[in-house]
Amino acid sequence: MNKILFIFLFLIFPICSIEKRVLFLDKTTRDNLDQAVNAEWTIVGGGPAGITVIGLLLDAGVDPSSIIWIDPEFNVGRIGKYYSTVPANSLTKNFIAYINACKEFSTYQSEAIQHLKECDPEKECVLDLIVRPLQDITNILRNKILSLEDHVEQLNFNNNIWNIHTHNCCFKSNHVVLATGCRPRTLNYIKDKEIQLDVALTKEELAKQIEKNDTIAVVGDKHSAMLILKFLSELPIARIMNFYRSKPIYWTDPGAENSGLSGIAAEWAKEVYEQNPPHNLLKIFSCDETLTLWTALCTKIIYAVGYERNPLPSINGQTTISYDDTTGIVMPRLFGIGIAFPEQYIASNGNIEHKVGLREFSEYAQKVIPLWMQQKKDSVRHLLPFDRLFNISYVCLQRK
Repeated sequence: MNKILFIFLFLIFPICSIEKRVLFLDKTTRDNLDQAVNAEWTIVGGGPAGITVIGLLLDAGVDPSSIIWIDPEFNVGRIGKYYSTVPANSLTKNFIAYINACKEFSTYQSEAIQHLKECDPEKECVLDLIVRPLQDITNILRNKILSLEDHVEQLNFNNNIWNIHTHNCCFKSNHVVLATGCRPRTLNYIKDKEIQLDVALTKEELAKQIEKNDTIAVVGDKHSAMLILKFLSELPIARIMNFYRSKPIYWTDPGAENSGLSGIAAEWAKEVYEQNPPHNLLKIFSCDETLTLWTALCTKIIYAVGYERNPLPSINGQTTISYDDTTGIVMPRLFGIGIAFPEQYIASNGNIEHKVGLREFSEYAQKVIPLWMQQKKDSVRHLLPFDRLFNISYVCLQRK
């Protein structure tokens, strides 16, 4: 009886709230979900990369009812939760191009999307200009596909299919995409006095964390560090120490077209940091010796030293994995994309770099999703073991 009731609820009566198709499960339903649901695609992560993948899958003709989307909050990831007021390092036209690059998204209408399209395309903006449209797109997508407000805890590849274990349920999926995002990296100097990067990148929140007599260390020399140094220079504070590894690198410098400073951060670095630094700013070359010596004099510290991958679910018993950074392939029909799994490219100076950003995620996804879709349920048996998977799988896919 319970099984019949579940099938009726799942197939006949949409499993949804009034606004979104969200799955709410009692124990009996959870027990049956493993056998009743066999998703074609499962997307893990509700940030920009996950949103992008779903839009392009719909563009490719994937049945919306065969997609399951998992995220605990569906708030556009870390960028939506913490960085809405942060100045973007991209022009407005790049955000407009991102929306228009996906046929599915280009048909969506909302006040935020319309506002974005009406803005001056050549002007810089804060990230809220794209965060709000992405939130609207998220809400629209959740009315089209099945979404679970949940955490994925385990992924196991058994009998040629992925078994997905979340905190609340279990089910099977032919393809899984990890768009799980990253978190700020930290170091171990005066750890108990750290101001989190997520807080420091909002000037108003940063101001709440400091006092007039503070000596604050900022470790880093890239985009986030320059923004924070700019904010601190505009706040009443005794001293700022910047621990740097290199002089500012701008997007116009050779090889830095995708990673160099741009926008407000570049303007401040060039006109103030390099030419007319504040009287209370001390620049110190960053190494273990100087960090140990000088941070002992600081009352607070901010690490702007990049990002590291968020903890992944256990994947066949492993929590550390590798991936092919030209195709996004992790294992058979398991893929990674976004800031946690960025695309490799050769910069103009010959260095190997990785692309990060909305436009970059979209362009990369448009290239690799057709490859991912070629990995059918029975097409991976010939692949080599995990540690030899990547190049072989790419060659096999190209031959088809």
